[in-house]
Amino acid sequence: MSTDAAPRTNSAPASPFPTDDPVLRLIGDTPLVSYPGTDRGRVLCKLETENPTRSMKDRIAMGILSEALAEGEYDTVVEASSGNTAGAVAFVANRLGADCKLACPDSTSRQKIGYMKAFGAEVHECPSDVESGHPDHYRSVAQRLADEDDGAFLVDQYHNQSNPGVHYQWTGPEIWGQAGDRMTHLVGAMGTGGILSGSARYVQEQAAAAGRDVTVIGVDAKQSNISTAFYGKEPVPYDTEVEGLGKGGDLPTMWFDYIDEMRDVADERAFTQARTSAQEHGLLIGPSAGAALSVALDISEEQPDATVVTIICDGGEQYFDTLFDV
Repeated sequence: MSTDAAPRTNSAPASPFPTDDPVLRLIGDTPLVSYPGTDRGRVLCKLETENPTRSMKDRIAMGILSEALAEGEYDTVVEASSGNTAGAVAFVANRLGADCKLACPDSTSRQKIGYMKAFGAEVHECPSDVESGHPDHYRSVAQRLADEDDGAFLVDQYHNQSNPGVHYQWTGPEIWGQAGDRMTHLVGAMGTGGILSGSARYVQEQAAAAGRDVTVIGVDAKQSNISTAFYGKEPVPYDTEVEGLGKGGDLPTMWFDYIDEMRDVADERAFTQARTSAQEHGLLIGPSAGAALSVALDISEEQPDATVVTIICDGGEQYFDTLFDV
């Protein structure tokens, strides 16, 4: 695999959330590498898989919990998540010395729940077949856990503007520093929309200052309503098997002003691309990253002069059961 930006070098922008903890310092400064099988430098992968819990969510856990700690002490951290954010919050809370309570759907993969429990979190598995707003829904349970504890801080990744804000401060500058002089497109899968929105805002500001254009493309699931909200269309029944991709509607953490286009990817294509990436190219990625990568490859075919940066949001080892029937 060819490398187009040296991983974890001293040239990376300084973390906006400095820490003396040697483990937390492993978050960020992730490498950018050429995707094998394409012309060198045409499709570049930002490997957020290199974060400690193998996910981009380590960044928002570090950023949000650090900002909250600077504003006041808390004893317990609470969050609702279908997986990656929960594991990241458990990890960062562990290093900060805070108790952690997490609520997740009972359909969450056992690998992701393993991350939560490995770092000592109290895990509440909630029915996955109840509607949002139901008292047993995992977001309702997390809110109740936070309300019951006067010393608790609720991360609330679905509404907290620090979600995209952390990526504006941190991930965007890294991407621009690694590829800003050649990047024509930035592609990322959207769940809460935080990483693409925040990174896109920084990249587009820098590109405009340099007199250049970078096209930002968000990736949604086929049966999802981020795209419909973006284009002002009627919503469709939400139904996807790809964890972390898509939503029933838009969220406050989706900064559509910095996104130029949305593309939808069918579940099977996302899974197939993730398998192909591992089996043919040795790059183990999750299905939502597979969806984003499939769009990046489409763009490189459509536009021969494009240089496409795609955010690889998490690793495939958290999906062995669904990807490889382990």
